[in-house]
Amino acid sequence: MLNHITKLKFERLISEYAAKPQEPINLENLLKFGPYPIPDEVLLKNAGSVLKAIAIRLAHRLETLRNLPYLIVLNPNISQIYTIYYNSFTIISQTAPPTTREENDKIVEILKRLVHTHSDTIPVLARGFHEAAEYISPAESSKIIDSHLRARIGTRLLAEHHIALTDPIDPERYIGAVEKACTPGVILKHAAEFVGAICDMRFGIVPTVKIEQGEDIQLPYVPVHIEYIFTELLKNSFRASIEYSLKTKTPLEPVWATIVRTSTGVIIRIRDRGGGIAPELEKHVFGYSFTTFNNETTDNDQDTAGFSTLNTPPGAGNTLAGMGYGLPLSRAYAEFFGGKLQVQTYYGWGTDVYVTLKSPPQ
Repeated sequence: MLNHITKLKFERLISEYAAKPQEPINLENLLKFGPYPIPDEVLLKNAGSVLKAIAIRLAHRLETLRNLPYLIVLNPNISQIYTIYYNSFTIISQTAPPTTREENDKIVEILKRLVHTHSDTIPVLARGFHEAAEYISPAESSKIIDSHLRARIGTRLLAEHHIALTDPIDPERYIGAVEKACTPGVILKHAAEFVGAICDMRFGIVPTVKIEQGEDIQLPYVPVHIEYIFTELLKNSFRASIEYSLKTKTPLEPVWATIVRTSTGVIIRIRDRGGGIAPELEKHVFGYSFTTFNNETTDNDQDTAGFSTLNTPPGAGNTLAGMGYGLPLSRAYAEFFGGKLQVQTYYGWGTDVYVTLKSPPQ
């Protein structure tokens, strides 16, 4: 436990770090470390930079929570999240930049624990805002959840990139967490297999995915980001296609994907013939906790349990199940490096989703 004087010191330190700007993360900077082997002095310098960047990001989250009305901060779930961020900030801000490879290895263990500790913070935070709904507007709570989601993507990427630079996944294919020649078409097929297995268990039928063009297009990117986006989009497209087919007693249509290279990356279109999104629901699809499942169903219901697991971002566990984060979090992943995610739906016909991923030239 921190004594009173030490707590005051860290309260001031949080304010100091929160006053510093959060430096954006771009793929060019992540890729500058290649090729392997990375010189020790470069690795050690990056460790110090990562510690500082994460401390600043944690401080910004703490400052946001500290500025909430007192009755909201008293909520047990929100208080729990504040404690997690506070403890993480305390550890990170007290960790000195390494001067040896052995010290860097210790920092890697700290970063691994950080990733694990923060893996389930967002659903707990959302639960807290849901319980404290009478004290905060939906727009404000959504704004805070969104900023926490985006901050977690950055914090996690900084940590996992340095972990992978220290202990390479596959030096021929990766630079840290970035795959040098990432193939969206391959990731799409893997996501289709995963979602298809759940469809098969639930419905006994599975739509096919047909890639019209661009199956072999490659780009430098973080593959787990693309994996999450595709998994969520296919979950929606598969379910809509199956339910529309059963409802209308028409043949099950395939889901079509088109991948096109651009001067700044790629654009992927995923098209389904699942009947589209009703006009009264369309404006809510990017809202947090929105889902087209019946509100009375629960995570334990047989009808939703399989699909609920797909609301989980890479490495986050199953606790986001059923909380309706799929599309907004997919958009956050797409926008992280300057891309975008757009939905065009045609009620009675189907839905097109356009994912723009920006990336430096290979």
